[in-house]
Formats: sequence, structure tokens, C-alpha cells
Amino acid sequence: MHTNVHTDRTAWRVPPDETLQVADPKAKKAEVGSEEELAYHSYEGHNWWSIILSLLVIGMVIAGIVAAILLLGYVDELLYWHGKRMQLDEYLEGQLNPHRLPHSWISETHFVFQGDDGGLAVLDTKNFTVTLLVTNHTLRQLNVRSYQCSKDLKYVLFQHNVKPVFRQSFTAHYTIYDVSNDHHIPVRLSTASKTQRQRLQHVRWLGQTTALLIIFDNDIYYRQSPSDETDIRLTFTGKPDIVYNGLPDWLYQEDVLKKPESLWTSYDSTHLLYASFNDSEVRTLIYPWFTSGSILAAGGAVLSAPTFPPYRSVRYPTPGTPNPTVQLWVLDINNLTDLRRWQVFPPAAISKQDYYLTSAGWIGQGNTQVSAVWMNRAQNLSIISACIAPSWICVEKYSERAAEDAWLDIQEHPVFSPDGNSFLLLAPVQEGSIETYTHIKHVTLAQQRIAVLSHGRLEVTKILGWNSFNHTIYYLGTQENKPGQRHLYVIRNPSREEDSRRIAPECITCDLGKLWSSRYYYSNCTHFSASISPSSNTTDMLYYVLVCEGPGLPLAGVHSAKTNKLLRLLYDTRPQQGPLLSQFALPKQWSFEVPLSQGSKAQVQLLLPPSWRPELRDAAYPVVVEVNGRPGSKAVTEKFRIDWGTYMSSHCDVVYVRLDVRGSLGQSNHALYRHIGGIEVLDQVFVLKYLLETLTFLDETRVGLWGWGYGGYVTSMVLGSQQKVFKCGIAVSPIADWLYYSK
Repeated sequence: MHTNVHTDRTAWRVPPDETLQVADPKAKKAEVGSEEELAYHSYEGHNWWSIILSLLVIGMVIAGIVAAILLLGYVDELLYWHGKRMQLDEYLEGQLNPHRLPHSWISETHFVFQGDDGGLAVLDTKNFTVTLLVTNHTLRQLNVRSYQCSKDLKYVLFQHNVKPVFRQSFTAHYTIYDVSNDHHIPVRLSTASKTQRQRLQHVRWLGQTTALLIIFDNDIYYRQSPSDETDIRLTFTGKPDIVYNGLPDWLYQEDVLKKPESLWTSYDSTHLLYASFNDSEVRTLIYPWFTSGSILAAGGAVLSAPTFPPYRSVRYPTPGTPNPTVQLWVLDINNLTDLRRWQVFPPAAISKQDYYLTSAGWIGQGNTQVSAVWMNRAQNLSIISACIAPSWICVEKYSERAAEDAWLDIQEHPVFSPDGNSFLLLAPVQEGSIETYTHIKHVTLAQQRIAVLSHGRLEVTKILGWNSFNHTIYYLGTQENKPGQRHLYVIRNPSREEDSRRIAPECITCDLGKLWSSRYYYSNCTHFSASISPSSNTTDMLYYVLVCEGPGLPLAGVHSAKTNKLLRLLYDTRPQQGPLLSQFALPKQWSFEVPLSQGSKAQVQLLLPPSWRPELRDAAYPVVVEVNGRPGSKAVTEKFRIDWGTYMSSHCDVVYVRLDVRGSLGQSNHALYRHIGGIEVLDQVFVLKYLLETLTFLDETRVGLWGWGYGGYVTSMVLGSQQKVFKCGIAVSPIADWLYYSK
């Protein structure tokens, strides 16, 4: 290609060939007339005015939107809440919930607890000094999950590396810590390898001594001292998955005893009371066991997971099939070379039918009398019995029968006086026409007199301490019309002849009036627990440790039982956990009641998302409902917790709903009698419809619910009958047929 430059700069023409003609643009511009030049500048100015006008219109639109938002009450989430949304891994790590090892009174003057530095400390109430017992480094080194101190505080038994078996049972490694020498002694049977640790089912001190009780392969062993390397086998009938000694089987640990052991030592540590469970007649359930991860071959090569999962089995009784049989035994361990044992037989009124052993224990400070509570399989008859040496045949001392249209709940073991002549128990008491509440009864055996010591439309949940000499009782209970709260009560009865109906229980924590001097610490507390110092016939219960469990962060202090004055703060999780939680946008908690039929009331708790505000009139949030419904369960509580509902509300901006309907803890169960799985479903549907109709910020087009086990069954029933109200649901391991439900 060629380039040809012409001398005539004003000439613009197409060359005849493929040449490029170049002209001077300045000359071209000079040729343009004045009218064209004016038109060009006029167009350029018009373009700038259009841009300015467009920006003004856009600004006015944005201003209108902002004004509408402010007028309607909507709030931009970035401007009106603080903190970040909770992420799933942050919830699963469990660091947001303050974890603390259990505490206990070792004697009348010594209390062991985990301090703010993470170590175990001992409070001496003689001078209110705190001494370090075990450092935080030692606890973290072993990842201790639980502990038990010897009576003389020379040794601490650690439980660590826990591996769950079922909900209550597990195997673990146990280590004895020598406090004076800072020495660790691994606990293993003498027959085990010395080079590796041994997993054991249970280890504990024998009463007030430093001897050990060890359970391995469902049999009980005895060790004289921590330094001893020999063991004495106390039982010989244990068979894995069939016969259990000192441990409950699957049914008893899940639904009856609800704890991982079933043995009790006498006060003088010379006799052992233990339960034995035989599952040989119980049907076996076989189920697949799914695991994650790959399998390593011998050479280190990674193999794929097997095509079919392995199978496991459990002895699982169902309605109409045999239950496990239970036997109660007393073992004399004074003479270890000649062990003597006696079977404790149930009373005649219940011995010839299917029955449960619901609790047991020693009476007084001797070793000749035990108490046992038995319940028939229909759960409408409960018998408290006393079993006395040498025959150890149980004699009925008191019985409780359910109303015609109700059943009895399993309660904690009765609290006996040291002489065994009277006891306290928790039992249903009718308040009003149809409602019943759990209250304290005092039973005097000689006069066969029964007195109800607590009263009102509230539930007593636990008896903490009883000094029968000074007639003082401490207990935990709910507050009237506030079943989600837990408070500390005391009954003071200085006169035996005084009519118990005139005794007014005192609530120590209800309005903080009795704790006014320490109100700064307990101002955000409505859910308490407490531990009362031991007493004797000559000394009263002098102190109690009060633990705030929520809704604020946990803390604990020791108080004078006489004046309720705070004597020393033991630990406070607020300085450490408070800054951590302040980083997150956490939901707000709102609890209230919804009236049901026949005068009952459902308890409702909403977790409102961080973006929710009372002035939001037209906002509509999606709703997630947690369904339980199992009789005796409790979902609505003011105890501090960061759980799945907290995560869902914070992360997904949903309203998370918890419900307690008829049949739950603190509610009458007569409507459920022989109608399990019916009334709870109707109540759940009624309450949820009521919420959707009355709370405008709930989006009725986006309602989902989920439940586990019994709650999975209720979820399925609700979805099957109310598809228009509830759009989706998740039933995790639901009850598909009542014939397959454990019994």
C-alpha cells in the first residue's frame, strides 16, 4: 500500500487506487461555516444540562426512598445493629458457651470449684481464703471433663478422653492427681498393659476413703489405695451388652435413672449397694453404623469406604415385649477375702408384676438400712420402701398412686432424716380444679402423717438440703406464671407442732430483695442453681453457693445462710465472655404465655433476629419452629445458652420459636393419658396459628418446623394435617410407629 500526500490541502477526494489520502483537519475545520460551529457548541452545552438533570432526578428518588424507609420504620441493618452474624463453625466450636467443671462441697467448711483462671480452687469458709488445688495447665494438659476430690483433698480423680457409648454412658481414661507431689497416676486394672492407658466405664472414690471402685466390662473392682497395683473383683456376672453390674443398661440410663452409674456406698464406706440389670430376654435391635473418613490399609494406602456400613446392636424393649430385669444387692466389703452379699427384694405389692427400680440409697449414717423406690410398668403406682438387715426384704413405707387419667413422673430419691423416721419427697399436688404441680411432702413414718410443705402454682424441681434437727429446707423451684425461671427457696419451721399450712416458703432470689447488697451481680439473673453446705445434728446449714445461670452470663458467689449476704464472689464469666459475645449480633429473647383449652397455658419463647425492632410495622420475618412435645420435656427456659436456635436467628435473620404445651414439665399431663401423640399436636398447631394471626412481623408464607425423636413425630403429624400453614419441615429420627417406641 502506498501513501500519497497532495499539495492541495483543501481537496478531499477518494483516490483512484488503494492509496490513503491525508488532509489537514485544521483546514477542514476552517471550512465549516459559522452556523455549524454555533450548532456544535449548542449541542455540547445541552448534553451537560441533561447529565445534571439526571443526577438531580436520581438524587430525588434516593431521597424519597430514604424518607419512605424512615417513615415506615424500616432500618438498614448495617446502621442499626452492632456485631457480626454468627457463622456455623463459630457455633460448632462451642467457645461461645462458658464451660465450667462441676463444683461441690467436700465438707462443712471446704468447697471446690473452678475459678476464673481455669484451675481448681478450694474455699475454706473458716477464714474465706481460696487456695489453688490444681492448675489450669494440668487440667488442659489432660483435657479433663470431670473430676472428684478425695475427702482429705490429697488426691483428685480426673476423667478425660471421654468416648460416648449412648447418651448417658461412655468410656474414658482416668488419672489420679497427687496434689502434694504434683504426680499423675494412670488408673488401669492390674491385668491391663502397663504401656498404654485403659478405657474404663466408671471410676470413683469409695465413700470418704481413698479406695477406688472401678467398673470394667460390666463388673465392679476394688482397689485399696491410689498407689496399690492389685485389684479385687467384686462381681463376676457381667457380660457385655447383656448383664450390667453397677451400670444401667440402655433403657435405664435413657429413661429411668438417667445417669451413668447405679451404685451407692454407705456412710461408713463398709458396704456397697449396687443394681444389676439383665437384658437377656430383651429383644435386640440391629442398626447400621455410619462413619466418616477413609480407611488406611496396612501399607498406608488409602482405601475407599466399604460398600455396606458395619452393623451394631442394642437391647431395645418395645411395648408388649420383655423389659430388662433388675436386682438390688448389698455387698459387705469389710472382709475382702470373704465377700458377703444379699439381694434386696421389692415389696410384695409390686414383686409379682413388671416393675422399675427408679432410685435407691442408704438411710442414715449406718450400714443396716437402705431405701428403694419401685414403680410398676404402667407408671401409675410408686412405692417407697425401707429394706433392713439382715433379711434385706423391703417393706412399703409410702405409696403414691396417679389419678385415674394420669401417670406418675419419676422423681429424685427421697431425702431421709438421719434417724430414718421421716423423709421428704417430691410428688404431684392438685392446685385448683384440674391442675397439678410438683411440691414437697413431709412423711413421718411413726405417726403416718403427711404434710405438704410447699404450695402454689409453681413447680419444685429439686430439694437441695434438709436439716431435720433445725427444720430448715432449701429447694429450687419455678415462680408462679414464670415456669422458665428457677429460684432458690427456703422453708424455716422452728416448731414441730406448727401447722405446715401456715409456713410460707421464702423466695430468696425472686425479687432480689433479700440479695439487695449484691444486686449488681444478680440483676440479670432469673435462672439460679445452688449448693448448700452440709449440716449435722449440732450445726445448721451455714452457707450456700448461689449460681446465676441466666439469662445473663454465669457467675457464682458464697452467701451466708442466715443473712443471705454475699461473702465472696467465686467466679464471674462476664469479663471474659462478655467482650467475645459483644462481637456478635445475637437475637433478643421474648417469653410469654398463650392460653389453651381447659385453662391451660402454653409457654412460648421467641428468638428475635438482630434486625428486629418494635417499631417495624410491616416487616415479615421467616419463622422456624423447634418442636419437642415429649411428656416431661422443657424447651422454654431463661437459662443462658448459645444453641442451634441462637445460630439460626443470628445468621439467617429468622424468628426462632420454642414451645411448651400440655404434657411438658410443669404442665398437666392428664389430657395426654392414653392419647400420646394427639393433644401435643393440636396444641402446637393452635399456638402457631395464634402467633401468625397476632404477630404481624411473622411471615405466614415462610413457616418451617423441625423436631428430633418425639419432636420428629409431632413435626410429621403437624405437616400431614396443616400443609397450608407450614410450608416445610424436617423430622430427624422420628417415631414412625408407636409399636417400635422404647418402653
